Amino acid sequence: LREIYLRYTPRVEFTSLDDAYLDIGDSVHLFGSPVYMAREIRREAEEKTGVSLSFGIGGSKMIARIASGLDKPRGINHITPEHEKAFLRELAVEHLPGVGRRVKEKLVDLHIFTVGQLAALPRLAVEQMLGKNGRTLWKLANGIDEREVERKVVPRQISRETSFPRDTGDEKAILGGLQYLTERIARRLREQSLSARTVGLKLGYADFSRAARAKSLERASSDGAEIFGMVRYLYGQMRLKRVHIRHIGVSVTQVRDKSVQETLFDGPRRAEALNSAVDELRERFGFMAVMPAETLQLKSRYRNDAHGYILHNPALTR
Repeated sequence: LREIYLRYTPRVEFTSLDDAYLDIGDSVHLFGSPVYMAREIRREAEEKTGVSLSFGIGGSKMIARIASGLDKPRGINHITPEHEKAFLRELAVEHLPGVGRRVKEKLVDLHIFTVGQLAALPRLAVEQMLGKNGRTLWKLANGIDEREVERKVVPRQISRETSFPRDTGDEKAILGGLQYLTERIARRLREQSLSARTVGLKLGYADFSRAARAKSLERASSDGAEIFGMVRYLYGQMRLKRVHIRHIGVSVTQVRDKSVQETLFDGPRRAEALNSAVDELRERFGFMAVMPAETLQLKSRYRNDAHGYILHNPALTR
């Protein structure tokens, strides 16, 4: 899909493997109308990949995203600038990015059911009802979305692996190593404003056998503690074979761009604030400046510098 999109515009922002924003402002004079381009991209995608695409066309990322979800599969909805306000006015309020279950319940309690009703309220009133993010939601309800399409490719997978210097059955060392790898993955996700939903664990045993398992989180995350919670669960499910371990690996898939839906209201705000503080300290003083307690006992096994532990036979993929 990436190759198909890039033939029509270099400004492509992937938010998942098959979901993307395309800025076609400079492409219309080359390829024709936006609707024609959407039809051609849809045709090529079906012929070459078998994937059926739906398109929303609008003057902002928000309008395009909402429109793309209203006529699936294979729909093409073009909302012209003069029709944007009318388009938004009658939509159910949950169509707005950032309105999850809890925000919707709060709005319904206030008898606010449509985007038009929310847009008609004074901005300060919405801020008082919904807190500091109320201003953003009020702007979206009024069709104000200033986000630009960013050229960013979302990786299929991010993983970190390493082998122990010597085969080990020390559970603290194994879990400490897994948590360290998880922290590296979480840091990479946050650096690129990404989150991931599926967590994978790989174990290599001293007898050269291997085992792997994966499971999805309830929602996409970039929080190291949340991801490691799933790693620990998978480890408990897999660690039935009492053979020493020589190799460990952690991976995340179903990687996606952090959307407004995930970051405005329903995300774990306390965890995000903590992660931001940790990332800032690591940026200033090195990765080892802040470490989970479980990983500190690795100091007896690995040398370290400001960038982290110097692992034996490290491996990383994107």
